[in-house]
Amino acid sequence: MKYIVLSGISPQVLRDLEHNKIKTIEIRSPHNFLSAIETEVGDVIFLTSTSLPDVRPGTGGVIAKIREKQIVMHRVVQRTEDFYEEAEVQMARLQLELKGHARVRRAECCEIGEATVVDADEVQFFEGR
Repeated sequence: MKYIVLSGISPQVLRDLEHNKIKTIEIRSPHNFLSAIETEVGDVIFLTSTSLPDVRPGTGGVIAKIREKQIVMHRVVQRTEDFYEEAEVQMARLQLELKGHARVRRAECCEIGEATVVDADEVQFFEGR
């Protein structure tokens, strides 16, 4: 099945999702933000701790259903005695519900500005190798 990918997710975040079954994450990295923009509530996505260039056949991860999605603006202010700088960062907040584990069968490379997609198989049992 084809899934939009969120890559480079902290292993601790993935463990929390596996343990608690529901977790809200914030996406700020540009490649994951573009992928998150392409999703809708109810979509099932693939999350992995592997960095995007290293996602290839055999890469493991989890699949999760998007329960809620918000696109928000976050204002960051830096101030010293000599200057004042203000920046705005757009981020996505996704509430995810664990569906299971999956392994990439084929990674479909994306163009700049598009979501990354993989064809992955759900792992329903332990596979010894």
